[in-house]
Amino acid sequence: MNFISDIIQTNKSIVIKSSKLAINNWKIFLVGIAYSILSFVVWTIASYAWILGGIIAAIGQSAIISNYLYLIENIINYDKFSLEDFKRGFQVYLWRIYSIFIIFFIVNLGMSLFLDPILYSIGILGVSLRLIINIAALIMLNTIPEVIYQKHYDRLDIIRYSFEFIKDNWLEWFLPNVFIAAIAYLVHIMTSRALISVGLYYNPVVSTVVRAIIYQLILAYAMIYRGQLFNILSTSTRRKRMFMRNMYK
Repeated sequence: MNFISDIIQTNKSIVIKSSKLAINNWKIFLVGIAYSILSFVVWTIASYAWILGGIIAAIGQSAIISNYLYLIENIINYDKFSLEDFKRGFQVYLWRIYSIFIIFFIVNLGMSLFLDPILYSIGILGVSLRLIINIAALIMLNTIPEVIYQKHYDRLDIIRYSFEFIKDNWLEWFLPNVFIAAIAYLVHIMTSRALISVGLYYNPVVSTVVRAIIYQLILAYAMIYRGQLFNILSTSTRRKRMFMRNMYK
C-alpha cells in the first residue's frame, strides 16, 4: 500500500542520518550533567521563595528545555553544537515554553476545579474519562517540542498547530515513534542485564552514571529523529514525497 511504502522510504533515510548526527554529537550526554546541577539549584531556590517558588521553578525548567531544544536544532541544521550555543540556548525559546506551561496550568486548574468533581462523582467511569482526556491530550500535543523550534508560532498557535499536525499525520508520526520507544525499552533491559552480569547493578554511583549516559544518548537520538521526521512531514504531503522520489529515480 502507498502509505506503508511512504513510511518506509521516509524513515529509511532518517535512520541513517540520525545515527550519523547522534554519533558525531555523542558529547551531548554532558549537557545532562549540567541540567541536573541547574535543576537542583533552581528547585533549591524555589523552595525558599514561598509564593514565587512555582514561578521560579517554571521559568528555570523552561530555560533548560529551551536550551536542549536549541541544541537539537543546531545538531539537525548544522551537524554540531558549540559552547556558545549552549550559553545562548537558555533564552532562545524560554518565554515561548513558559507561556505553554502557563496555558497548561490554567487548563489543568480549570479542569480540577470544575470538571474533576463531576467526573469523580460518577465513580470509576469518571476516573476512566479523566484518564482518556489526559491520554488524548498527550497524543494530540505530542509534537509541541518540534513546533516550538521549527515553526514561528507562539502560545495557543503552537498548540493549534500540533493538534492539526497530528490530525493530518498521525500514522506517519506515531509508527516511527512507537518503534523508537520499543528500541529504547530494549536498550534499557539490555543495560540492566549488563550491569547485573558485571556485578554493578546495585552500585548506586556506577549504575546511575552508566544509565544517565546511555539514556541521554537515547533521548538525543530520539529527539534528532523526531526533529527530522517532523520537518519532512510538516513541509510535504504523501503525494508530494512520492512524486519527488519517482522524479529522482
